[in-house]
Parts: sequence; structure tokens; C-alpha cells
Amino acid sequence: MPEPTNGNKPVSDRPAALDPSQTWDSLGLIIIFLVLNRFGGLRWAIAGASIWGVRSMVARKRRGSPIGKFLPLLLAYLLIRGGLGILFDSENVYFGIGIAGKVAIGLFCLATVVVNKPILGRLAPMLFPFDEATQAHPIYHSTMSHLTILAGAYQLLTSIWDVWLLLNSSVEGFVLIRFLVGTVLSIAVFIGGFFYAQRRLDKIPGFEGLFAMLEKLAAP
Repeated sequence: MPEPTNGNKPVSDRPAALDPSQTWDSLGLIIIFLVLNRFGGLRWAIAGASIWGVRSMVARKRRGSPIGKFLPLLLAYLLIRGGLGILFDSENVYFGIGIAGKVAIGLFCLATVVVNKPILGRLAPMLFPFDEATQAHPIYHSTMSHLTILAGAYQLLTSIWDVWLLLNSSVEGFVLIRFLVGTVLSIAVFIGGFFYAQRRLDKIPGFEGLFAMLEKLAAP
């Protein structure tokens, strides 16, 4: 089947919720961290997780993921975070940087809505083949504003949960529980946002439908 396109640009990446490689990357990261932390200590766990994270980012870049555009920034973040965690040998420093990053992303999402330039309006076409007419429609803009608010609120609320969990559990408990809860929540938010967008975008004349796009993206 021909690769879905967005205008003249190929769309070679699937949404995170549908990409098995990203699920395995996340699971591998958790396993590496837990095993190394148990048998080698926190510094080894952070080093292993950082190396795995870099490997995953590079692999996604090679698969044509849109994340490739932000690869230098993401790699710098992973290396700085891992370096500081190893230097201070502190789970609070290592995970605290990650939580701070989530807060920053949440605030950034909300800020883009305040200035009437919702970030998901620009990122969504990297994942779904929205044509220019759809992107220019007011319903598309308002829908992406709502979804950007949802994404920002999700980042901020889960950051509060992360802080509470970090202060009230062991390192291994924090990593495992956050992964399990985060996976369920992210899938639930994705599904909820997807159906909301489907209902709204269907009002745009000529729009083919998110389910039709999703079938193309999910096809081998």
C-alpha cells in the first residue's frame, strides 16, 4: 500500500499509541533501569537508561519519525539529565529534571493556545495527513486548541502525581508504577482526544475522517 502523504510530504510515523516500536522502547527502558538499579545501583541504572534513550531517539530518527527535527535538543536533554543524575547520585535530581520537563511542556502547550497558535495544530499534520483546506478551517483550529489544552493539562496534572509518587515510594516503585499508570492514562487520553477530534472534524466539508486516516497509518 502506498505510504500516506500530507501534501507532498510522506508521513512515515504512526501515532505513539499505535507504534509498537515505541512501546517496546519504553518497556526496554523500564527493564534496563530496574535491573541495573537492583544489581548495580542508581548510577548504573541512570547510565543504562540514558544510553537506551539515546538509542531509541536515533532509531526513531532513522524510521522517519517527526521527532527527528528535534533530535539534537532531545539528545542534549537526555545526556544532561543523565549526567546530573549520575554526578549527584540522586533519584530526586534525575527524576526531578524529568518532571520539570513535563511541567515546561504543559505550560508551553497552554501558552500556544493563549497566543492563538495551538502547537498541536502544527504537529498533528506530521502524524495525520490533513490537507491544507482542512488545516485552514476554523473548526480544525478550534479543535486543535481544545486538544492542546488537554495535552497541557495532562502534562501538569501528571507532574503533580509524579511528585507525590516520587516522595512516597521507592525508586523501583516509582519507575514501575508511573510506567503502568502512565501507559493506561496516555491511552485513555489519546482515545478520548481521538473521538472528540473525530466528532468535531467530521463537520468540515470534504473531510475524509480520522478513522480512514488511522486505517492507512495502521496498515503494514
